[in-house]
Formats: sequence, C-alpha cells, structure tokens
Amino acid sequence: MQAVKNTTWTELLKDPVLTAQHGDAGNRIATATGSLQQIAQQFAQVLNERATLLANSAQFDRALRDAAVIRTLLPRSGLGYLRMGDIYGQQGRYAVAISIYDQGLKTVPKSDPYYQQLQQHRKEAVTNNSKCIDFITRLPLDIVVTNITPRFEPEHFNRDEQYEPLYVSRGWQKRFLQQPNGLFFGFGNESETFARGHPALVRFAPSVQKLSGTFFNDVRLDDLFKRARFSNLKRLEISCDQTSPRLPLVNGLRLIADTLTHLSIHVYPSVQLRDILETCPNLVFLDAQDVDFVMPSSPSSRYPKITHLSIHEMPETTRSRDNIIDIFSRFPSLLSFEITPMPDSNLLTVLHDYFPYLQVLYFGDKNHHPEKTDIRPNGRKGVISAHLGGSRANFYKRDDMVQFLHSNRHSLEELEFEGEIDDDDSFWKLEEDGQVIQQRDDLYSPLRSGDEDPAQTDTSFKRLGSIEFSGAEADVCSPVITWAISNARSLKSIVIHQSYIQSNVSNAMIQSKHLSKLKIFQDSTDEDYEGIIRFLEHHIQLGDQSMLEEIITYEISPEMEWIPLVPRLKRLKKLKFLVNDIPEDCIPLIEAIARGCPALKKLILGMPFAELADGLLEPLRNHPSLEILKIGTKSLRADHVITLCTFTNLKSLELECQVTSDMLTLLECHLPKVELYPDPWR
Repeated sequence: MQAVKNTTWTELLKDPVLTAQHGDAGNRIATATGSLQQIAQQFAQVLNERATLLANSAQFDRALRDAAVIRTLLPRSGLGYLRMGDIYGQQGRYAVAISIYDQGLKTVPKSDPYYQQLQQHRKEAVTNNSKCIDFITRLPLDIVVTNITPRFEPEHFNRDEQYEPLYVSRGWQKRFLQQPNGLFFGFGNESETFARGHPALVRFAPSVQKLSGTFFNDVRLDDLFKRARFSNLKRLEISCDQTSPRLPLVNGLRLIADTLTHLSIHVYPSVQLRDILETCPNLVFLDAQDVDFVMPSSPSSRYPKITHLSIHEMPETTRSRDNIIDIFSRFPSLLSFEITPMPDSNLLTVLHDYFPYLQVLYFGDKNHHPEKTDIRPNGRKGVISAHLGGSRANFYKRDDMVQFLHSNRHSLEELEFEGEIDDDDSFWKLEEDGQVIQQRDDLYSPLRSGDEDPAQTDTSFKRLGSIEFSGAEADVCSPVITWAISNARSLKSIVIHQSYIQSNVSNAMIQSKHLSKLKIFQDSTDEDYEGIIRFLEHHIQLGDQSMLEEIITYEISPEMEWIPLVPRLKRLKKLKFLVNDIPEDCIPLIEAIARGCPALKKLILGMPFAELADGLLEPLRNHPSLEILKIGTKSLRADHVITLCTFTNLKSLELECQVTSDMLTLLECHLPKVELYPDPWR
C-alpha cells in the first residue's frame, strides 16, 4: 500500500478533479469543498484579528506566528502578507516589512481584494524607512555620556577596526567626541613606521585622551605626533625595546608634553629618567620600568606636580642608598610610591621625611591595578596602605619593620607583607602580649633624633582593618604578626598561612573582637593545627556572639583537623573552598555544612577545572539560608544539574565551568538566576 503523502492546505481547498462519480457525488463534493474554503476564509479572518490584537499588545512573535499560518492557509491571498508586513512595521523594522509586501505583490493576483492595500502599505513603509531621526543630538550630553556611550564604546579603539557610531552622521560623531573622557586608542604593536597608517587615530587625534601600544624596530614615536595635533592627550602607555631610538622618543614626548599628565613607559635603558622629567613638566603620574634611572644633574630640581611614582626593575648599579635617597628628595608631593626590586629595608624608616603625605606604598612589590586605587589628597600624614614585598635574596630587618609600622600607627588601614625577615641582633624584642621591649643595652639604637621609641610609646593601630602575611619562616614571622594583631583593635580581616597560626598568633586572633574574615593558605608540610583549632573553638563557643562571617581556604581534606569545625560556626555567612579537587571523602563535610552553618548565605565550591565528586551537591538541596552557590569545575555533569534544579531556597547560581545549552536552559527554568563565568572571581 502506498504511503499517504503530507497534504498542504492549498491541496485540501482545491476543487478535486473527478474521473468518475456516483449519483450526485460530484455536486456534494463541490459543496463540501466550498464549505471548506469558506471555513478557511473565516479561520483566516479570526487569525488576522488575533494577530492584530497580539501585535497591539507587543506580543510580536505570537502575532507573526498567526500571520504565517494565514499565509500557509491562503497562499494566494494578500491577507497573510499584509498582516505580517504590518507587524514588522509596528516594530519599526520597515526594511523587513517592505520585503514581505514585495513577496505578496509577486504572489497574489491583482484582482485580490488586498492587492491595493499591499501597494499602499509598501509605499508607507518605504517612506518610514527613509526617515532618519538623529535623536542623539536632541538628548542632553549627560544622558549620552552616562547611558548611551558606555553601551557602544569598546574598552579601547583598535587601529584596524572602524568604530561605527563615529560614522553614522556628523551629529553622532560630534556627540560622541564631546564626552569628557575623550577617546582611548590602542595602536597595538607597530614594527614598521608611524609615518603612515593609523587613519582613525590621526583623524580623531584632537579627541584622543588616552593612547597605548608597543613599538620597536627603529620606529620613531615623533612621526606619529607630527602627523596630527593631539591637543587633549593626557595618558600615554608605551613599551619599546633597545631597537627604539632615544631622540625620536624624547622628541615625541615633547610634542605632547603640554597636556600629558599620566605616563607609563616600559623601555630598555636607552631613555633616562631625567629625559622624561625634563621633557614632560606636567606629569602627575609616572610609571617607569627598565629605564636608565639617572636623575637631573642639578640637585635642586624638584617635581612637586607628580603625586604617583612607580620605579620598577631598577638595575643593581642604581640601587645604592644615596641614589635612592636622591630620587626620594625630588618628589615632595607623592601620595603613592612603588619601587622594585626591594631596596634596603632601612629606607622604610626615612620615607616620611621625604613623602610626608604618602598614602599608598608598594615597597619591593607592584600594584597591578593602579587605576583601581582611588588616591586623593587628604591633608593627613601617614601611610594608609602598605604592601611590603621582596625575595629570598633581600631581607627586611625586623627593627626596620617595627619602626616603620610604629611611625604609621595612626594612619595605617591595610598591611600586606610577603618577604623574608631578619631578626638577628634585633634592638627590640616583641613580646607575646604585643608589647615591645628593648633587649640590648649597648649604645646602638636604630632611632634617630625625634623618632618615637616603640618600647616607650603605645603602639595602637587604630585604623588597621586588614592584615596579610606570607613568605617568611613561621618562627621568624610569628612575633611580628602577633605584635601587629595584638595592637589592631579594629582588625576585620586576616590573610595568613596556616603554619603561622601558632599559640601566640592564635591568642592574638582570639582577642580580635571585630574579626569577620579569615583567609587561610594551607602549608603542605605542616600538620600542626592546634592554633587554628583553638581559634575556631573559641568562635564556636561564642555562638551568636561571634563576629566571624567569612572563611576562605585553598585546600580541604579530611586530614585537616580544623575543617570539621567550620560547620559549627553559627554566624558564618560566606564559605569559599577555592580548591582544585573536592573528592568523595569530603561529602561528610558538605553534609555537616548542610546541617550546620545556619546563617550561611554564600558558598563557593571549587575553581575552574576542579574535580567535584558525584553526589557532592545533594546534601545542600534544602539548606534553609543558602542563597548564592558558586561552582567551579571542568564541566557540569548531568547529575549535578538535576540536583541543582531541586534546590529550594537558592536565589543565584554562578558557574565557572562548561555547560551545554540544554543544561543551561534547564537550570534557568528552575532557578531565579543563573550566571556563567561571573567576573571577578569573588
């Protein structure tokens, strides 16, 4: 038996051709077919009415579906084409509407009752499509800058890409160029010449406020700045190597020196620091790396406009104490200072002589996000944020650290230390109760005239809220940590290696009444958990009175004896296991978290490409307070997805992993919010 082919509405509504008939069957078949045609017309009219109502209610997708059915039902009628074109017109999609009208005019006969309407509606769509309302010129500038420009602008303009909003019309171009922050261009890697190319950069040069890129192979920077007037260029970030000629670079800086306020320059030692300082008199920000650190010959030359100075990769030949002191003496207005590699730690004790209003210090360390550091003159003396780095080849004398921290005790809010400490032959001894005593009776003293003696003056870090220690041997670092924590009564955050939490440090942490955040780095060789266990047991005993709300760790295993105590913390709100593997033997820990941690709001499990055990998420399904769950893994498996769909109280799921589109759709159907690859990793 031959299979019945799919039949279209068009075939059904045609008058059948009869090769034979019985009695009056022919007439009855014609009547039935006429009835079908009439019903089809009525059905199409009802669909047309519903499509009109849906479109008027902005349900355009559903309205287009009805119009498509009309076209299928009555392909030789203009009704379906007319309704579909009108729906696109209502959305302002006139070009699509014109295309639909054209299809109808080619398909339906001129005798069709809707033919003339198709012609008229097409004419109106053409007229509307030719209208160009330059609305952006009618909006206030602040609306354009705050609401429109950020939606269009890339992070920076690439030399090889055309930024379309600048080419829409003169009005658009003028509006976008009026924004107060100007344009940010990146010219990439230039290895040939600046004498040609870069048309967009040259065309919009007067509006460029920030420019960055790398050049080498004898490319001359002044060739670029000679081609156009960069009259508003304020920020320049450039890198080059030893093939870049010195004089064209200096001449290029001179051409933009009147407006240039921020300069980041990474070059091999063909350019001297004095070239930059003498050429660019209006700098307030200077980040110099790998330059030749030669200062102007006149010792009276000063640069009071510069408030941020970064000196990186200083060669050993220029790191003498006298040379660095000479550099210090030239910048009396610094608010932020960075220097690498780490120089003599004794220089910490004289910083306030040269930089009385210094707020942020990176000593032997580098700030990788200086643009995120908000520094403004506040009229107060003393360092606010201190980052002390180093290497195993350079040690901090403990006396230098104590004297530096003591002299900034009234201002310091943040302290990060990652270095080695030399406590041999120290003048001061740091007691377990946080006191400083003099332990040598000889005539030597690290104090200069006018300096306050930490052994004779109260050391109270009234503003210190965050402490981070790493790098040094635990036995050497422990007394410094104890002293700092014991005297920081407002401390809220501690970042520390687990091995540092010895008895004296643990006691100091227990006395920190406002401590709310603890981040722990696990030492792979250390198995002494007594200090951290005592600390956690103290907060368990405090119950609802505990202030500890967040714990972050980078390793978990059943062998870590302190981990099972975490679920018993009554006030814990954030728990982050930023680990590469959560195996099956950690499931009892997750079960304990599900039963405990009554205040837990946010939980992070794993990191990108982590391995998560089967059944790991199951115990968390009905946690009463968990609102945010973040998962880092290689890929989310089906069993994990099914479990996540059953979470009862979750408000947000954040995923740092591979997820198929079907799985993502399923999760979005069951959870209020699903976010992929959230940034930053919080």
